Amino acid sequence: MALTRRNAAVGSLFALAGMARPRPLGAQEGWYSLKDEAGRPIQNFRVPIELQTEIMALENAVTFGARQADLTLIEVYDSNCPYCRTAVGEMKQMIARDRELAVTVINAPSLGLPSVLAARVEYAVKLLGGTDKARAYHEASMRTRGVLDGRRALELAADMGLDRAKVEEMADRTETGRVVARAVRLANASNLAATPSWLVAGTAVIGWPGRAVMERIVAAVRDCDKPVCG
Repeated sequence: MALTRRNAAVGSLFALAGMARPRPLGAQEGWYSLKDEAGRPIQNFRVPIELQTEIMALENAVTFGARQADLTLIEVYDSNCPYCRTAVGEMKQMIARDRELAVTVINAPSLGLPSVLAARVEYAVKLLGGTDKARAYHEASMRTRGVLDGRRALELAADMGLDRAKVEEMADRTETGRVVARAVRLANASNLAATPSWLVAGTAVIGWPGRAVMERIVAAVRDCDKPVCG
């Protein structure tokens, strides 16, 4: 089987974290007729709800939007994914317009060692600076141009007022690596081989379909607990 981008990075990441690499689940039945704004089919499939619940509870998760949300979207992303950076602005618009919507973002690096190091720094920022700093860091990192590697990630943390040496020490800890590896393991187990990937109502939606399409998905889930009603 040809390696996906995520599969190519997972082996080294799990070696760094001292964890065994899992086998991904095969895509399950239950695809919905979803299309993007250009009318092209959107890859989507069912994900066991227990996996979605585990992903949402990951230690490196960061949530934006409503505190008492009636619906939460989960985004699995990579610090260096250009489509993830594009999606951020539109997701912020959705959250600003929809006062009952939340988005939980999970950094599960898939694009190589720079992304792994950036993910470790991002989690270190959350540990040292709390949720507010983690939100600010995520937004700043998604505005970055070019490759965000460990050095640039540390500079970004320092620019936010955190002690660079403390962030680096926290990022280098074995437990930090294990948390990031767990995020990758669960993403891999859920067959989320590309970024960004979204989880909602036990369904994975692969890629960024555009704000209008995502808003329709949100409306359908609220109406019938599925991405498409009828």
